[in-house]
Amino acid sequence: MFTCFLPKVEFGAGKVNHIADYVKGMGTKAVIAIDPYMHSIGLGDRIASQLKKVFIESVIFSDIEPNPSCFKVDEMAKRAKAEQCDFVIAIGGGSAIDFGKGLAVMVNGRGSSWDYTERNDHEVLRPGSDTLPLIAIPTTSGTGSESTPFSVLNNPALKEKSTIVNERIFPRIAIVDPELMISMPSKITASTGFDAFAHALESFISLKANPFTTMVSKEAMSIVVRNLPEAVANGGNVKARENLAWASTLAGAAIAHIGVTLPHSLAQPVGGMFGVPHGDSIAACMVNVLEVSWQSDLEKFAAISTIIDPSISSLTLRQRAEKCPELVSRLLSDINLHVKFSTFGMTENDIDKATSIALTGYYFDIECHPKKVTREEIRQIYKACL
Repeated sequence: MFTCFLPKVEFGAGKVNHIADYVKGMGTKAVIAIDPYMHSIGLGDRIASQLKKVFIESVIFSDIEPNPSCFKVDEMAKRAKAEQCDFVIAIGGGSAIDFGKGLAVMVNGRGSSWDYTERNDHEVLRPGSDTLPLIAIPTTSGTGSESTPFSVLNNPALKEKSTIVNERIFPRIAIVDPELMISMPSKITASTGFDAFAHALESFISLKANPFTTMVSKEAMSIVVRNLPEAVANGGNVKARENLAWASTLAGAAIAHIGVTLPHSLAQPVGGMFGVPHGDSIAACMVNVLEVSWQSDLEKFAAISTIIDPSISSLTLRQRAEKCPELVSRLLSDINLHVKFSTFGMTENDIDKATSIALTGYYFDIECHPKKVTREEIRQIYKACL
């Protein structure tokens, strides 16, 4: 038995130009949370102008940093409440959409947005029925935030990241327009694209996987492998961009149901401690996690290997599973994304703190990983990733 769901998805080139058609009945004043670069090239004003044609006012907030601060969310929520905003439009990569989801909770919320994050070191507040409706417009192909009920926030005082997990922050509508992604530099294309691949891989191997997530995870992995190297090398390839946008949405839908596993659990603490781009932090540990995990489920890891390289289909099940780390490493080479945690300043002195954060804020993802790991094993993986 399982449940499956998706937000309403408006997918295709030029879809963002019809936003006025999609927001009817949503409210009379929007808070637009937009990535600063996308705002600088006029997208925020363009959206605001379209809304005005259907008599919807808006307030634009673009002071959004990578790994969005919970305190900035709280600050902007007070302004949006004072402005009497009644719905949110989030435009950008995962940071902007996560920020927008936090706003949706906090305009009518209490305390701090950090109080709503899923951790085992505090009593978690839950978003209420007065959470604002949200429209998500992704401008990168990676996080899949447009199809998840997650908002990852950073607490700069603690140098930690944690996640709000609640169906009330599921976007009402996701407008996925590949034309918005053509301007992504190759480095960001690689990082966000690998994040989408990781979402698909981790949801595929998760102990909570169900028929729906298995189906969309396999499809998303296949699309990313076929299109990401081309999009990194030739960002103007509209078809590759379109395919990656769809893969990101699919992979997001998979993790929306069952979450992620060990790679994300280890990457998120490092992202919070050192301000690392999310896809890079996952790339830094994925191969090492696979090296200690592939024997835990030969069928699934063999399937991943065959998706990456169909030519190995004649090998035995064990041989295919064993090649999984090597093939993922090859994908990282193809997109020039070989990094280590030490690249971002992490040393052995940081391992204990990162391990504690993983076990505090991401214990639920660790529990879904097919290879059960102890605190010491997590420490050893971190050490191998330096």
